[in-house]
Amino acid sequence: MTTITANSSLGSALKTARANWGWYVALGIALIIVGLLASINLFATTIASVIYIAAMMLVGAAFQIAHAFVARNWRRRTFDIISGLFYGAASAVLIFDPILSAVDIALVIGALLVAAGIFRIAMAIRDRSKTGWGWVLASGIATIVVGLLILLTWPSVGLGLLGAMLTIDLLFQGFGFLAFGLALRRRAS
Repeated sequence: MTTITANSSLGSALKTARANWGWYVALGIALIIVGLLASINLFATTIASVIYIAAMMLVGAAFQIAHAFVARNWRRRTFDIISGLFYGAASAVLIFDPILSAVDIALVIGALLVAAGIFRIAMAIRDRSKTGWGWVLASGIATIVVGLLILLTWPSVGLGLLGAMLTIDLLFQGFGFLAFGLALRRRAS
């Protein structure tokens, strides 16, 4: 593909996006509304998230087991069946006790955030001769603080953590699409 073709493709894509700015605004508003609705009851949103994750894992397990029957060699077939059964068992645990699962997931998230923060701080210290290393250091410290807050308030935080994360994600996506749509509108006129 030549540069001229790539630029004309990009230009036509931008024209199409600008012509459809209203859809981005509508999507943004819808996501903000859904995020606000999710924020009303973080516990219910957390349980719904766990059940959704479990259902998708169960579907994945079924597909993996089904795939085992088209595998040509017995080792691959055995691996797929065992792997699918474990994945299905994990989804069954989530479905059987979504509250305990949410609490356990919160513990794992807290521990992983602390670990990620430690690695960011180590990376910042290693790269302290580079511009912007302080931002990476600050990010690592903030990540450790959030992880420790989750761990120190565990297990009660687990009852609303996934719901809060989903709510924040929906709101940020909503405001992002809204801002993008409005920026396209200004560019279109």
